Amino acid sequence: MIGFAERIPGGKPAFHQHLRRAVMSIYKRILVATDFSNINLLAAKRAAKLAKLDNCELILLHVIEHFPANGGGPLASVFQSNSAQNDALAREVLGRLDEFKRSLGHEETRTEFRITPRSARSEILRFAKSHEVDLIVVAPHGQGVIGSLGSTATGVLNNADCDVLAVREDGEDG
Repeated sequence: MIGFAERIPGGKPAFHQHLRRAVMSIYKRILVATDFSNINLLAAKRAAKLAKLDNCELILLHVIEHFPANGGGPLASVFQSNSAQNDALAREVLGRLDEFKRSLGHEETRTEFRITPRSARSEILRFAKSHEVDLIVVAPHGQGVIGSLGSTATGVLNNADCDVLAVREDGEDG
């Protein structure tokens, strides 16, 4: 009979390792949608800690909402007509995602970005579903918003097919 406090190789109590596996193995893929704000960095750091606990895949996603005016008429966005600007935007976003990733200290983090005619909320939900995400981690609001849960976070929370973790702004990241 194995004693409650019996240890396994590596010095950790067997019970605690089994409990950690049982609790954390429900998440295999964690998605963090980010706008690069400080509160999003806190949310991403929390997600990275969760991912490290059980070797979950961690994905950072940045969504650029692109609503072309009248389908390509004279007010159409630069995204449709200027591939040089599109390439520059892609390089800038990928650079910012890479910086954000490095600040997490989670080397295996995957980065993605989308330019979409849908809302950020819709694209986050679509991405989560198509990539079989188990947990979406969101900040309560994005850049420049103070107060209650923002519309993107609320939309994700109310419509996701998976668990959603909304990280409190006054939390510690350490």
